[in-house]
Amino acid sequence: MNKKSSSGKSIAPPLAFSERIGNLLVSCIQGLKKSMSDDDPLSKKLKGLEGVVRKGVRISPSTELGKEIEEYFDRQILRHEFLVEEKKIVKSMVFEVVNTIKSLVSNSSGFETNITKCVESIESADSIQDIVKLKDSFIGEMKKVREDSRSLHKELEELRKNSVLLAKKLEQSEAQALVDPLTNVLNRAAYNMKMGQMIHEFKRYKEEWALLILDIDHFKKFNDEFGHQLGDKVLKSVAGTVRNSIRVSDQIFRYGGEEFVVLLSRVNVEIASQLAEKICREVEKDYFVHGEKKLKVTISIGGAIVTADDTELSLFERADKAMYEAKNNGRNRIVMDL
Repeated sequence: MNKKSSSGKSIAPPLAFSERIGNLLVSCIQGLKKSMSDDDPLSKKLKGLEGVVRKGVRISPSTELGKEIEEYFDRQILRHEFLVEEKKIVKSMVFEVVNTIKSLVSNSSGFETNITKCVESIESADSIQDIVKLKDSFIGEMKKVREDSRSLHKELEELRKNSVLLAKKLEQSEAQALVDPLTNVLNRAAYNMKMGQMIHEFKRYKEEWALLILDIDHFKKFNDEFGHQLGDKVLKSVAGTVRNSIRVSDQIFRYGGEEFVVLLSRVNVEIASQLAEKICREVEKDYFVHGEKKLKVTISIGGAIVTADDTELSLFERADKAMYEAKNNGRNRIVMDL
């Protein structure tokens, strides 16, 4: 909405502000459209709105907030698709069990009817020859039941094996939904789940742990000067170096863009500082060769130790504030919130 000057004339908002809002609006629209079918009336209206926005302002590549919005919608779609697929598989398993039980009931009912007829025939038999014939008929029915039982056992065993395989596939699908495909470390959805668990366990067991926020220094320069392909290599390399630098009990997550989070279990501020310093120095040792240039990569780290008053948000904000302090103090260093 345009403001008015003292003379009553409308004053348009700054161009940079309009473009930023336009870019964020496009990110939201594209995220919403992904979750709808193309023939959905609302999807068509959103497409029209996107066209209007694109005509009004210059749309540039997504900013950090724009990427977060896009990642949010992608996670929601991924979760929805996973749940839909999971329901289909579970339904299939249930249908198999139901059909097997129906087959069992059907076979049992036929056996009961035939045996009843045999009993009635034996009661009304007048000669030994008739009884012998009925005996053979009865034995035939028993053989059928035995064969049906073997067949049913095989079906149930096959169903058990299939159930185990399906359960493993579900576990693999769920695990894949929590891994960042570029860096092959846990993603932000996994971080959100783990943080809730860690906060809950701290309130129960009172064991200290730390949260580190890692941000790659001058990452925009890698993308702008050398291309996004090299930027992706930097992200992969940093993720791998950090993963190899932390303990088995610690975990690394890609939070978004060039930002990572590391959760250090069972540490005080002194040990957390030592581990953070180790990560910082290991990343500093690495470098990339681009043409004739040798490119160095460094990171800035902010950390905080959990306290009784912390929530997931407050702990993150303390570590984030410390990380920006490390940036402002020259980068390639760590700052712990004390």
